[in-house]
Amino acid sequence: MADNDDNDGEERNMNDTTMPPPKSTGGTAVRSKVRLRKGFGLSDWTRLVQSSTDLAQRKGADLRRIRWDEIMKHNTIYDGWTVLKGKVYNISSYIHYHPGVRCPR
Repeated sequence: MADNDDNDGEERNMNDTTMPPPKSTGGTAVRSKVRLRKGFGLSDWTRLVQSSTDLAQRKGADLRRIRWDEIMKHNTIYDGWTVLKGKVYNISSYIHYHPGVRCPR
């Protein structure tokens, strides 16, 4: 941060009192609950993870480098990959259990 005459060379950090207030939408936001399909709740996912041996569908293959063009091909609710901190995850089996995703019945 550049020194200004206003702060006498002291660094100022943003906090709740210096942040601008959030913009109002004219009312309170109400989140609607997502109705999960029978058999696709958190306890069902936990049971599946505990009983499964290969959710990533690697079939015992070693880890390998994956190019972006291959990752981008896996972009459907039945075949989904995602990248987090440089690692590729096959989330195909989890997508239907995620409460924020509406999958066809």
